[in-house]
Amino acid sequence: MYRLFIDEFGHDNLNTRNDPKEQFLSLTGVVLDLDGAHPRLTEQMNSVKIAAFGSNAVVLHRREIINKKPPPFDALANDEIREAFTHGLLKMVNDAEYTAITVLIDKKEHFEKYQVWRFQPYHYCLTAMLERYVMLLDDRNGKGDVMAEWRGKKPNMKLEKAYIHIYNNGTPKMPRNRFQSRLSSGQLKIQKKEANIAGLQLADLLANPAGRDLICKKKGEEMTAPFGTEVVKTLYDAKYHRNWRGIVKGCGTKTLP
Repeated sequence: MYRLFIDEFGHDNLNTRNDPKEQFLSLTGVVLDLDGAHPRLTEQMNSVKIAAFGSNAVVLHRREIINKKPPPFDALANDEIREAFTHGLLKMVNDAEYTAITVLIDKKEHFEKYQVWRFQPYHYCLTAMLERYVMLLDDRNGKGDVMAEWRGKKPNMKLEKAYIHIYNNGTPKMPRNRFQSRLSSGQLKIQKKEANIAGLQLADLLANPAGRDLICKKKGEEMTAPFGTEVVKTLYDAKYHRNWRGIVKGCGTKTLP
């Protein structure tokens, strides 16, 4: 039994499409075997937390890691602790057994291209994500469900509705029977950050570097952030889903029009 854990980088509001800082939205999902890989990830993540903060009750969140606050993240102001913590995170990202998928949308390009039909950006990315998740489950002859992080009551209701629609109706590229044969539930699971779920925390740690990588590729720019660069290298080397020819693009990564 597999589970796809999803987190986002960016904002889904089309009205912010002309702001260069909010032009893009990406979703990153990590697929883990719930019987083996997820418990092992939890153990690996707990070791990193205890080494840095003295407790495995800490919930890792990229914003708090970067800002080094609130407590106990203020411990990362210590250079030695921060260096060891960063090394531990990178080792976990490399050693954990998961498969990643990242989907990016350029909201400005989408708005300009589709004058009549326009998809809500988050739901459009979710559609592409679920199609690739089903393809992965096909490859493994497995079944799985999907979990996203709590985004607020109203956004959650819209997201759940979008998931149910895909499950019940399929997409233009994939009939509903393929979704229903591979997805074990017609309901999306949503959990708050405080639930301390390792899969959601891993998705949070990967979402920013993975999204920035696709943005840089689209713009013809190079990533320079050391941590993000290391994460992206690991994703392409060993973690992104790929087709039978070993190609990641279009399978483990997808840039939407």
